[in-house]
Amino acid sequence: MRILITGASGMLGATLYKILEKENEVYGTGSSIFEEKPSNYKVFDLKSDNYNEIIQWSNPDLIILSGALTNGNYCDENPSEAFEINGISVKKFLNATNNSVKIIYISTDAVFPSQLHLAKESDCVSPENIYGKSKELGEFFTSFSQRQFCIIRTTIIGLNINSKKSGFVEWIINSSKVSETISLFDDVVFNPISIWDLGKELNYLISLKSFPNEVLHISGTEIITKYEFGHALLKKINLNTNILKRGSIKSFKDRAKRCNDQTLDCNYYQNKFNRQLPNFFNTLEIIKHYYESN
Repeated sequence: MRILITGASGMLGATLYKILEKENEVYGTGSSIFEEKPSNYKVFDLKSDNYNEIIQWSNPDLIILSGALTNGNYCDENPSEAFEINGISVKKFLNATNNSVKIIYISTDAVFPSQLHLAKESDCVSPENIYGKSKELGEFFTSFSQRQFCIIRTTIIGLNINSKKSGFVEWIINSSKVSETISLFDDVVFNPISIWDLGKELNYLISLKSFPNEVLHISGTEIITKYEFGHALLKKINLNTNILKRGSIKSFKDRAKRCNDQTLDCNYYQNKFNRQLPNFFNTLEIIKHYYESN
């Protein structure tokens, strides 16, 4: 299968490329050149009005839309750009391809409001910030595209292949290495999945003879706070945990609104496809493996 992955310079997209290229012909696009880029890679701006060149180059059977603006503060400050990249770009890909091209859209827990605990696929979305609203728009274009699709809502953690980028996990690790005190929210809960485990699930879905054509929640099976995650991570890889302080999301008045409860109910996916998603121990183990191997 020929697969085009957007956001292939980012944490998830670059990892998906490495996982899926073992059994498929994969092409990747991203917003910038990076040293570790894969062989079939082109810089492409999702704000472009012309998607024909990238489609002719990759000629995909499937497009995985993992490219996105994910910084909540930046999205709030630049709403037009957020909607363009996270939402309208989906419509542009649909217009540039025929109905035989399948779409997987990577979405987020941020499409749900604060009061929902373990949000289900059937729950009504009601995002509370620009980032969530822009992803809701992307979901809308995907689900009403009249073609085979799958929307994956998830909460990911992992390590960047792109050495020019750094995420949540790297921030915690690097802070410990230089003995810099940081605060992690003790009043925000989530059930994250590693990018490698999510990649494994996407590989499974792609292999199915019948495409899902629905929204699926794919995340971890255990709920923890952001503080608990950071403490367990540093302990797992034998780094100093004393640099961590318990913080509250309520103390950040000038940041984009974010839910205290970012949990997703993944039982529908596990039961329908007979898949066992990872628990927190599994997630820590795989992060440790890739951290040590790199």
